[in-house]
Amino acid sequence: MAPRRLHRPAKLILDFDGTLTVKDTMAILGRLPKDPPISWSEISEAYMKDYQVFKDTPFPWKSFHEEEYSSWLASRKWVEQRSAQRVQDSGFFRGVTMQDVNGIVAAALDDGSLQMRDGWLNLFELFVTGDGEKLTPPDSSISIISVNWSETFIRLALREAAQRSSHEYKDAICHYIDRMKIHANEIEGLDRPEGSSGVICRESGLDIRTSDDKLRYLPDASSTPFDGVHALVVYLGDSSTDFDCLLNAHVGVWICDVPFEQHQEAFRKTFEPFEGFPPEPLSGGGITTDLICWSPDLHQVVELLTNP
Repeated sequence: MAPRRLHRPAKLILDFDGTLTVKDTMAILGRLPKDPPISWSEISEAYMKDYQVFKDTPFPWKSFHEEEYSSWLASRKWVEQRSAQRVQDSGFFRGVTMQDVNGIVAAALDDGSLQMRDGWLNLFELFVTGDGEKLTPPDSSISIISVNWSETFIRLALREAAQRSSHEYKDAICHYIDRMKIHANEIEGLDRPEGSSGVICRESGLDIRTSDDKLRYLPDASSTPFDGVHALVVYLGDSSTDFDCLLNAHVGVWICDVPFEQHQEAFRKTFEPFEGFPPEPLSGGGITTDLICWSPDLHQVVELLTNP
């Protein structure tokens, strides 16, 4: 059977944690060091203390709508950067190797702490090639933008999960994963014989910590309005760090696996204290480029991209 095809040119951009995966994977990275200088619980507790300070800090709210909420999210950057700097200064990842990353990926898939969201391979199938024939329309691609601390971890997790599957086109999907664009942070020096230097903070402007950082890597949908010829920019995300990308794509799809009658309340909790629009359910039969849509799974996104 031939792979399903995109019905229109599309640039599909995905968050990783909680979007392609069922739950956040950052704690899995905490398993990397064999003898860490500080515990993962200490790292988490210090982060939560800073985050509480951020939440308790007054912000000049007026309308609680898009621009203000985006500014508030951006002001959280110090919390994320301080956490990363704390981990780097402790030498938490010093000496960690690519082999270690491979090991925790395999172990996490085995014990279920790393679980890919159902339907993810069907999405990737839309962008693979086979038998020398280009299967996607021109200018189409799938990529990832993530605040995760390791691009290498994301790529190895995707590849190993695909390789373990029984999907008919898993080899082509693995090949695509090997060369796809993944914008994320990185643990420096994983490929060195002596392992990582422990550095995870790059020069200013390169780290991806917050919603506005992710927006820098989103294709500019405003410069190419969707007209059926130019690529449709679709962004999938599950959390507040995805807000700006969800809002600025042609189609922003908030992924949350709750029943229909609970999705608006779940949206309010996820994006608190934002008080703007409630998301409309994603329709696989048509393109809606206004605001943000909701989908409980990835299968509806496949329908969106493949239906006329």
